[in-house]
Amino acid sequence: MSEQELGPALERFAALPRVLVALDFDGTLAPLVDDPAAAAPLPRSVEAVRGLTGLPGTSVAVVSGRSLDTLRRLVGPVGPVALVGSHGAEVDVPPDLPQAAGADTAAGLGTAEKDLLAGLSEALGEIVAAHPGTALEEKPAAVVLHTRGADRATALAASGAALLGPARTPGVHTLVGKEVVELAVTDVSKGAALHRLRSELGVGPGGVLYAGDDTTDEHAFAALDDDAGDFTVKIGPGATAARRRLAGPEELADLLALLARLRREVGRGAG
Repeated sequence: MSEQELGPALERFAALPRVLVALDFDGTLAPLVDDPAAAAPLPRSVEAVRGLTGLPGTSVAVVSGRSLDTLRRLVGPVGPVALVGSHGAEVDVPPDLPQAAGADTAAGLGTAEKDLLAGLSEALGEIVAAHPGTALEEKPAAVVLHTRGADRATALAASGAALLGPARTPGVHTLVGKEVVELAVTDVSKGAALHRLRSELGVGPGGVLYAGDDTTDEHAFAALDDDAGDFTVKIGPGATAARRRLAGPEELADLLALLARLRREVGRGAG
């Protein structure tokens, strides 16, 4: 999608008095890579995010399935940015964001949830041991099967074993994304996290831009309303509820740079 095609809608969004720019990490800010630990945001996106965080009435958030600690390390020092990890189970809002009260919450689990999580970790661990190239990730309220490093047949077999086995355990909430199966013991979503951020940061109806590439990002798209002023962007192919689509992280970097420029121009005009 060209700047000319995006221009009018992005100009309207940029002219709003207060906006929240919320971005998925993997496949959105950062290109997808075989080794999740090696993921890094594109330098042009980092520059644009830094520019946005310095503008009046502009808040930025990174909303990811990654754990909050991992997300902090991967995003790095890009300015005052809210971080939402584990699909919304963990939230860190720095106190210097506009109208932010400040929050740093991790999933607080009861005894039953802790026992369920331990059982899921053991079950997925057995699946990983039986399927070379797969990996297990443990989060505060979930365990994740990663299959990107396995051959296609092994990846499908491991995913099937997880979905037909531990995913069917009562009390488990399953999220299936690109080469991942996440089994959580709490019911959270990126959409619910966006609603919370919008309220906490004082962003009224409309005024939220969200960009993401995965099936888990559809919860965020569904929680927003483009007709009311929100701006939803699907990164890459696949069915989506988002109103707009970009080919990949490089195009998103262009969009973020354009948005930062438009917000600066709005600010100069207001002054």
